[in-house]
Amino acid sequence: MKKPHIVSISIVILSLIFIVCLPIGVFAAEPPGEKAVNKELEKDVGMPILDGDLWVKMAPDSKVAFVWGVWHVASIEHYLMGKYPDLKRDNFSAKVIEGSGKAPMTMNEVVALIDKYYQAHPDQIEKPVIAVIWTQIVKPNITTGIDGRPIKP
Repeated sequence: MKKPHIVSISIVILSLIFIVCLPIGVFAAEPPGEKAVNKELEKDVGMPILDGDLWVKMAPDSKVAFVWGVWHVASIEHYLMGKYPDLKRDNFSAKVIEGSGKAPMTMNEVVALIDKYYQAHPDQIEKPVIAVIWTQIVKPNITTGIDGRPIKP
């Protein structure tokens, strides 16, 4: 009877991944503007999207906690896919693990990279933090996108 529990966990994790991937346009060929996607997602799931505007105002410990949470979810799913091969998917979590494994960074280094990104791109302050993680850390270190799809430039 452990299988239904694992399936439930997987559904929750995949739902979180979908919520994370939607604002960065992983599922869309040409995503709409960041602000429009953020507002639509906030309306649909009832949660705000962490973007650069809030990120630059956050305390360093809160930034580390967010980054830790992202990698924690990806690591849990990676562990479950290893333990239960029928759950294995080439999804967002798998790509986070793959991309970050090729260029290991500490949580503080990830935070510094995100900080530096928003400092260098003040015009992209509405870009979700998870999109910065994807474009700056994950995407440069993977050969294929989610579900084996080609990576868009």
